Amino acid sequence: MTTNPSEPDSDQDPNDLVPLPTSQTSSDDNENDLVEASIVKPSSFPLSKTGIAAWLLVTSITFLMFTLVAYSQLFPEQEIGGDATSGELMTMQMQGKLIVGQEQLAAFADAPKTDFSQSLPEQLNTGSYEQRLSYAILKGELEGPQAATEQLLKLDKKVLKNKDVLTLTEDQNKLRELIGELNEQYSQGIFDSNDILPLADRQLVESRLGWIGRLAILPKESPLTAKRQTLESEALTMLILIFIIAVAGLGIGVASLISLIVLGIRFKKRKMLPNFEVRFYNHNIYIETFALWMILFFGSSLGSSFFLTTLELAPANSLFVQLLIFFGSLVCLAWPVFRGIPFSQVRKDIGWTCSNPVKEILSAIPTYLATLSLLLPGFLAMFILIALVSSFQQSHEFGSPITPGHPIQELIAEGGTKMILMIFLTACVAAPIVEETVFRGILYRHLRDLKSFSARWMSVLFAAAINAIIFAAIHPQGIYGIPVLAMLAIGFSLAREWRGSLVSSMAMHAIHNTLVTCISLVIL
Repeated sequence: MTTNPSEPDSDQDPNDLVPLPTSQTSSDDNENDLVEASIVKPSSFPLSKTGIAAWLLVTSITFLMFTLVAYSQLFPEQEIGGDATSGELMTMQMQGKLIVGQEQLAAFADAPKTDFSQSLPEQLNTGSYEQRLSYAILKGELEGPQAATEQLLKLDKKVLKNKDVLTLTEDQNKLRELIGELNEQYSQGIFDSNDILPLADRQLVESRLGWIGRLAILPKESPLTAKRQTLESEALTMLILIFIIAVAGLGIGVASLISLIVLGIRFKKRKMLPNFEVRFYNHNIYIETFALWMILFFGSSLGSSFFLTTLELAPANSLFVQLLIFFGSLVCLAWPVFRGIPFSQVRKDIGWTCSNPVKEILSAIPTYLATLSLLLPGFLAMFILIALVSSFQQSHEFGSPITPGHPIQELIAEGGTKMILMIFLTACVAAPIVEETVFRGILYRHLRDLKSFSARWMSVLFAAAINAIIFAAIHPQGIYGIPVLAMLAIGFSLAREWRGSLVSSMAMHAIHNTLVTCISLVIL
């Protein structure tokens, strides 16, 4: 028995139907339209059984990822002792450069001599043993070798007091000996570290304590004036860059407010019309695709993490593998094709289209600036969360500091040309392309079509909010990053709704990640 294609089988879920191909005589525009006869249009578009299963999987993975990170932030197991990482010394390194930079700026401006000892807050004298050694070195820089020696003696007493839980490593004991020897010789008027320590010991101090280690080797009175001047120039450069960033940030803030007002007026006057087209079909297939992406991406990341740890590869090589995983996870786009949607239609559905790339990229600038205004309540919520969590957390005085952040900060602190290149490729190229494809492309398509029977504003609000929650929850910033990342994701979703194409939201994402990465490189 034959059936009429315009009368779908009553046993078939209407949400899994795909548009039937049009005739050969149809125009290009008609090929993009819904073939009315092939679609059943109920008053709402409920989830199919496969759609429900996909959502259960998405919810489970999101909850698991968020819970693991949040638990580690709420109830951290602090490591007491052991050699400190570069990331743990980032705050002290930055503070040291700022102090030395201020001194150089004051000297350059021929300002009256200022006591910068107040620039070194006692709150920095916490955390790992290396951080406390760095604090003593900065004491010596500001107040002389005698002050540094006194600080080292206080540190010795604290170590003795915590001997039951704190055991210094071989490197830490060696560092204490070397820093003490340097200060003793400086107190006697001997300032050439080449005459005090052999090359291997100087290299140990610098490798373990970074920039502040170099500061310990090159005191103000050092006869190695060229090296000292280089050190001071680095500090002054950082101070100037931070000032420029602050001024630029103020300017961007004003531009953000102006952009928000202008775009709001244009939208109200209907000079900004949404270009997102609701398809009314196939939304279940796209939540299946998103669930498949989560399995591929997080499964591959977890497996590669275990494998790479076994191989003990360099961090830059590990980041290269992560880059491959990012782009490789887009193989999930084969799923809707397998389910019967032509790839040309998949590209239209997820926003992989662009009639005018220059216009789309330029539109990202005011849209991103307007989005920055949304970040203000996000940052406020983040600071409130930090204060609330800190109020009940108890940390050991020699434990690692508990602060919000992203694992990539640790990689930035390690530095190296190859590492920096891989960070930029991952954060500023791969993440914008892949994350916008799966979140503002695949997931947003599903959510908008799922709620397409509602008023447009309600459908957009629903899709943007759910999209933002999942986007923020799976990021490694955990509970602290949820407010800011969610506001950012809402801005990306609104760009997707306005432009129709993903190019604008990808450009916004790339601009944001590039700015954050560049600022991190400056201050870390």
